Amino acid sequence: MSGSRAILFLSVFFLAACSPKIRPVVQPQPRPKTQGQIDQEKAQAEKAAAKPAETPKVVKPNRIPAIALLLPFNLDNIDFSNNTSTKNLLKTNIAVDFYEGFKLALDSLSGSGQSFKLTVFDTKDEVSQAQKFSQTPAIRTSDLIVGPVFPAGVQAFSADINSLHKPLVSPLSAASPENYNNPNLITLTPPLEFHAWRAAKYIQENIHPKTVYILRSGFSEENKYILPFKNSIDSLSHKQIKIVDVVVSKGNFTPLLPKLSKTSENVFVIAATDRAFLSVTLNALGALADTYPVQLFGHPNWGKATFLQPELLEKLHTCITSAAQIDYKSAETINLIRNFRKVYHTEPSEYALKGFDTGMYFARLAAIPGFDFKYLQNAPADVQSNYDFVLKKGYGWINTNVQVLKYDNYTLKPVQ
Repeated sequence: MSGSRAILFLSVFFLAACSPKIRPVVQPQPRPKTQGQIDQEKAQAEKAAAKPAETPKVVKPNRIPAIALLLPFNLDNIDFSNNTSTKNLLKTNIAVDFYEGFKLALDSLSGSGQSFKLTVFDTKDEVSQAQKFSQTPAIRTSDLIVGPVFPAGVQAFSADINSLHKPLVSPLSAASPENYNNPNLITLTPPLEFHAWRAAKYIQENIHPKTVYILRSGFSEENKYILPFKNSIDSLSHKQIKIVDVVVSKGNFTPLLPKLSKTSENVFVIAATDRAFLSVTLNALGALADTYPVQLFGHPNWGKATFLQPELLEKLHTCITSAAQIDYKSAETINLIRNFRKVYHTEPSEYALKGFDTGMYFARLAAIPGFDFKYLQNAPADVQSNYDFVLKKGYGWINTNVQVLKYDNYTLKPVQ
């Protein structure tokens, strides 16, 4: 042996010689099994053999949610020297504002450790462009699709994307989802029929009138509000509230005077938005209110009609419905506005706030591994009103959250 191997051998031998002596332990002989024990063990063995082996669960790594955002920027076609492009510029502003709010929401969530893959597409408010994007792989493989914004684009895009069973959020259009026939659609802006239903519910529960007077201008467009309102009143009151439907010409209420009450509220509903008709009719109704108690319910678009006189609307105890009310005094809203100013150096518009709420709510859901958008739940929005979703078979989820507002001190305030 070489010297090194010899030393190793002697070392092992020395350790073996110095190890403690272990006495052998005599194991007791097992007792013979009884026939019952044998039968029991046999049954357990047969049961174990019949049970299929469990398939090991494969834990997939968290996937970064892919979100497609389709907005009508249309920057290529805007001529800033031409006044006729004002309408296009308005649509561009809506798109930019919504994007900024949506992006700020994703950045806020990313600050807590969540990651997103956001791809933005310019639909240019063109039907052909929306149809083209519906075949784009980046969109068809997304976990969530937000947009297009306007009804024609939603309809064109939805038709081709329908078979993929992808959640498709319509963020701003108030068009009825019946126009699209897409069971995967999520309509965020309550359609007009839910405004009519909310007004009818408030009238039935809080005023209890015997009669409701519907004042028409004669335009068929008003039926989009009037017909669901009538149906709602009949359903909620079990047809105990009578509806008097009249066309008012030049503010003439003479035919109605014999039917009006001087002691209880006379409830009037006006679904018109035409400026000329409203100017004449509301002034005549104001004169009527000097003698008869009047309670007026107007179209939800009245909230943006700057030509209406707040003092006259307050005199008529006017109520309208609204899908979104922003509490500018809340800590959440104040913090959001501060962050928005810091990032974009401008004030957030209502579309920016809607973009923020949309991004926060749906990105949170998309970040949940395996979340199924077929199971949306009602939840408070971060800045505006709550999301109260209902599932309408064949038409997807619809946000039905509508508030009743009333003029108080010349300002619209939520009815308590």
